[in-house]
Amino acid sequence: MSFLENAFTANNTKIYRRVQDFLAVVTLLSILSLVLETVPALSSYHKFFVFVEWLAVLIFSFEYLARLKVSHPKWKYPLSFFGIIDLVAILPTFIGLGNFTFLKSARALRIIRMLRMMRLAKMSRRGLVSEKDTSILALNVIIYFAVLLTALLFTGTAMYLVEPNISAFSSIPAGMWWSLKVFMAGIQVVEPSTFLGEIFFVLTRFIGLLLLGLLVGVVGNVFRIILIEK
Repeated sequence: MSFLENAFTANNTKIYRRVQDFLAVVTLLSILSLVLETVPALSSYHKFFVFVEWLAVLIFSFEYLARLKVSHPKWKYPLSFFGIIDLVAILPTFIGLGNFTFLKSARALRIIRMLRMMRLAKMSRRGLVSEKDTSILALNVIIYFAVLLTALLFTGTAMYLVEPNISAFSSIPAGMWWSLKVFMAGIQVVEPSTFLGEIFFVLTRFIGLLLLGLLVGVVGNVFRIILIEK
């Protein structure tokens, strides 16, 4: 087995785990850079954000080519769900589609990579005995917050793009803060002024309900384990 196969397909090896951890860190830093780049007060750091963008894109490009090389058959990876996401994440920067506003929308999808690794971690725990329930519960909690962060990124970015004339959406962090208040319900928020904004407003409300249901499930698991231990 080659080094690339060990690094990208052999999920029981140390090198595979290290590579995935490294890519996870790069993914988070890339998204954080794209989010902060929209904050007007940080405009003086534009060159730094561009540097981070290109560094991340080069790393993700190498990953894409490596996964393509070890994919059997060759078409399996590029046509897969995550293969398409990986391609969407790097293409805009290389071919210069739009400006950084467009790239924020596309690159925010990279956070799904975190869910991908969590799914692998969860699958590796199948069939474990009941004393491992605590670790499974911890993983479920991590997954919940990962889903919450993904939802905040998606809705916050969407509102930032479709409502450019409202100060409440002056940056992606501002949009994420608005989304969090919508998720919590009962808190008065600024209403969108465009048709697309209204659509995403309704969608944000719906996502908030789904997150509430997921949270209820996680809390239910906590009480279940407490009762089992007693």
